[in-house]
Amino acid sequence: MKDVRLLLVEDDPLLGESLFEALSKKGYQTRLAVSGAEALSACSDESFDLVLQDVRLPDADGLDILSELLARQPRCQALVMTGQATVEMAVRAMKLGAFDFITKPFPVDVLMLKLERLLEFRSLEKELALLRESSAACSRFVTRSPAMRSVLDAISIAAASEATMLLFGESGTGKELLAEAIHSGSSRAKGSLVKVNCAAIPETLIEAEMFGVEKGAYTGADRSRPGYLEAACGGTLFLDEVGELSLPVQAKLLRVLEERVSTRVGGVTPRNLDFRLVCATNRDLRSMIAVGSFREDLFYRLNVICLTVPPLRERREDIPLLIAHFTDCHVREEQKRINLAPDALDALLLLPYPGNVRELSNIVEHLSLIYPGQTIHERHLPIISAADPHLGTQFEKFTIGMPLKTATAEFERRYIDRVLSAAGGQKGRAAGILGISRKALWERLRGHALQDEECSDITVVLPERNIITS
Repeated sequence: MKDVRLLLVEDDPLLGESLFEALSKKGYQTRLAVSGAEALSACSDESFDLVLQDVRLPDADGLDILSELLARQPRCQALVMTGQATVEMAVRAMKLGAFDFITKPFPVDVLMLKLERLLEFRSLEKELALLRESSAACSRFVTRSPAMRSVLDAISIAAASEATMLLFGESGTGKELLAEAIHSGSSRAKGSLVKVNCAAIPETLIEAEMFGVEKGAYTGADRSRPGYLEAACGGTLFLDEVGELSLPVQAKLLRVLEERVSTRVGGVTPRNLDFRLVCATNRDLRSMIAVGSFREDLFYRLNVICLTVPPLRERREDIPLLIAHFTDCHVREEQKRINLAPDALDALLLLPYPGNVRELSNIVEHLSLIYPGQTIHERHLPIISAADPHLGTQFEKFTIGMPLKTATAEFERRYIDRVLSAAGGQKGRAAGILGISRKALWERLRGHALQDEECSDITVVLPERNIITS
């Protein structure tokens, strides 16, 4: 039995009873209201997790009632039913806070899938709230992925040691955040965490920046100054993109790690060093060793504890949580926070994310700035390449249960829409990508009734079997 209380608001007696029976069989603790007044009364009597409501009510505008229901119970999630779906109605419902809407007539299993999805979102919200309350060093990592949890568990253990750590992972996976977690969980947490991006420092300057310089060592060296290694004494030195170091600097770093002393550029006096080293790279150091661009002896000095951070495409279960987390980070005012419609979440779940978590953060920040307080649909997302290998997969869920002819036409419509978006609306370029003439593209646009202002607001008509109707 589901511990979920659902308020069903439907004025049609036959449909209301039919839905009540179907929902009860699925384990929902359902209460039926046949009018707006009865729905508001029920909302005063008890709290609900979900609201399933028709927009046509005998005594009031259904969306006005929905607005009042959600104002009284802000943690409740809503699914709207309608017999005459329009873009304007859908936009209004989403702005009021509805999670999704469903068009009558509809199969029972489609309704149940939408409700299950709604419940999944509620679960994600609760999980994110628990993560926010956590005070552990690794609590900055929003994850439910077993692979990522394994990395965090290893870091929690390894942080207490003094061992050198090497983090492998693609750009944007969070290696710098892991280095911060290692430092804060170590006995050196009160010392400095010195971060060095080895790829960002010119080769001519890296030695002086890393090891320090004495006054007069070269033209322009008008004073003595310590390098990153000395600055990290008593704390942690984080070398990001360590694979970008030149061979001479690698040799000098190896000597420092072996002897724990360093001499500034232009100096003669060795200085004792006491720091913990954490390195990160997105390159294959073993392949670099094979071609002679990375020292093998340095590799084994760095590779005492080695961890590989999984890319976002291998931990897609984290994407909804991360979206909610980044929405909180980028927008403080509740009324300005974006809400994702199911089609937008579907698209975001299937992106390849070459930029990983950083890319997803940028997408959420972009949407929050451009569409504050709005419900985000797939058409609002930044342009996705028309050559995206996941494109076909995105449309499978929209075509299941449709006649082949209808499904094919639906796929063609959406694919042309996506290619037009990727081509910046340039029909000649889009025709070239599609491999058809400009005239043929115009004919298809006319046949599919695709206009520039129309993107992905498509009503899918499902076959009329096992259908609930009003």
